[in-house]
Amino acid sequence: MLGLGVLLLLAAGVTFLAVTWDSLSVPVQASIMATLAALAFAGAVPASRKNLAGTAEALAILGGGLLIVDLFGARELGLVSPTAITGLSYAGVAFAVVAAINLLMTRIAPTVKTFGLTAVIAGQLPLTLILIHHVSLALYLFALVAQVVITVLWTNLSTRLLKITGGICGALFLSFVLLLGTTRVLFGLLSAHSTNWKNYTTDIFEGSPTGFAPVLATTAVVCLAAVLGTLLPRKTALSAALPPNTTEFIGTAFGSFTIAVFLPQLPVIDRWVTTGVAAALSLAVILRPRRTGLITSVLRITAVIVASVNLMFCALLADILQLGLISAITAALALTAAWRKQLTLTTATWTAASAAQLAILFTTFDGFFNNWTGAIALSVTGAILISFACVSIGRRHEAALLFSAAFAISLAEITVLLVSPNTGTGVVLTIAAAPLIAYGMQPHRRDALLIAGALFIIANTAFALGAAATTLEWFTLPPAAIILAIGLLRWRTQSSWVYLGPGLLLGLAPSALVASSNHDFLRITFVAAAAVTIILIAIHYSLQSPFIIGTAVLTKIALWQLVEVAPLIPRWITLATAGAILLTCGATYERRLQNAKQATRWISALK
Repeated sequence: MLGLGVLLLLAAGVTFLAVTWDSLSVPVQASIMATLAALAFAGAVPASRKNLAGTAEALAILGGGLLIVDLFGARELGLVSPTAITGLSYAGVAFAVVAAINLLMTRIAPTVKTFGLTAVIAGQLPLTLILIHHVSLALYLFALVAQVVITVLWTNLSTRLLKITGGICGALFLSFVLLLGTTRVLFGLLSAHSTNWKNYTTDIFEGSPTGFAPVLATTAVVCLAAVLGTLLPRKTALSAALPPNTTEFIGTAFGSFTIAVFLPQLPVIDRWVTTGVAAALSLAVILRPRRTGLITSVLRITAVIVASVNLMFCALLADILQLGLISAITAALALTAAWRKQLTLTTATWTAASAAQLAILFTTFDGFFNNWTGAIALSVTGAILISFACVSIGRRHEAALLFSAAFAISLAEITVLLVSPNTGTGVVLTIAAAPLIAYGMQPHRRDALLIAGALFIIANTAFALGAAATTLEWFTLPPAAIILAIGLLRWRTQSSWVYLGPGLLLGLAPSALVASSNHDFLRITFVAAAAVTIILIAIHYSLQSPFIIGTAVLTKIALWQLVEVAPLIPRWITLATAGAILLTCGATYERRLQNAKQATRWISALK
């Protein structure tokens, strides 16, 4: 009933102002409304003292409503000239009067909650409305921040209801400051790199949207608001009404984003300083002893936002060199995080290896390194990863190291193919094969020696092709002899493929592949002699790899010789030979099948 009565009386006041303009003068109407408002305010005092709380609140609401209707109705009816003061400024003055009167009434009737609530809420609007068109944006936002501080500290000395009201008003206005200030700084960055944005924002902001001083001042105010948003709720009842760490997260996020979009607008150093700040923040998070608490949370949020904005901005501007620097810093930070036990060794290995390779690729693509330098750097990175795998056998990150090494060597090969397919391939694969030998010397990783041998074969063949050499043996026999010597000295009880296979492949395979002409009789002779020799040794000592490698070499030479001689043989001989072979094979199929099975079992039994 009280609420309905207040609503009807307010409607009557509005109707009075609307329909009596031709019978009463505006000053008389305003005086009548002011008198009614004063009577309502005055009536709330004795009602509150007689414990008629509902009636007192209703009269306070009625008095405040009539006062607002009177103040705004007087201007609408012409009592205050529109040319004397702007609409927003007049509204600010009107709300200042409402706030002042309700503040006075709180002293007279402190138990009436409406007076305090109205004073707090209405008190937020005067500065907001009066200053909006009269000061710069940075000064306007600073005034709002100062108003928030005064409101929160003042209401914190009053009742719980006013504490919560002041906290909510402060949160709303701080959010407005953060949102508007961040938008202003972001528009400055966009305008600096886009003519369309600059033309658009020039109409919104006075002067140049890319002016450094306004952007700096706005950034400072936003950072101040972010700090207050983090600290003030801890002193008010608002912290109990919101989820934990809500205000800290919002304030830190807005402040960090503003810093991230401001730093690229610094003269000369622009994005470089953003990268440096992001790296410093990340390092501070990693090195900080405590992993919980307000400061740690703020540092983490700030580091993530600044780094993310910087990465996105560099990607949009296609700043390849800057992306390379970011990748290199990421690799270093990942290793530092593993050292501080904030990342598992496997995760740190993946991250550091991938980031290092990206850094080399970006700087090579940008032209800071040439393709030769980039390829060698990638291959050295792969070799280092294999070297680390040598001391990590049996650990979880061993596979990550090897996979990253393989990927780095593949990237190195692709890069060097663009400038030197032959010599470059030899250099890259030689660098990669060297640590594989050390890795294969481990008892449980002997199979890596086969991969190293294959890489050496390809590398040496590529060297020979790059040098236009006809004598491959100068490139293949010396390392083959070294590998064979190492294999013989380190021989244990494992398969001969581990100890003899790489050296034999490197020594015989390239020469056998090249020996393809009747004019190259010397090479064919020596290769065939070597193949026969190792076959005899294999049979004598029951060794599998020399037998298979020697047999494969002799088979290749024989087949190739047959291919070269075949055109000189009369066709009837060829046909007769083919027919005889097929007839013989058909007649002796079963016996040959038994012989093949016996031969397979014999070869499998070799070491």
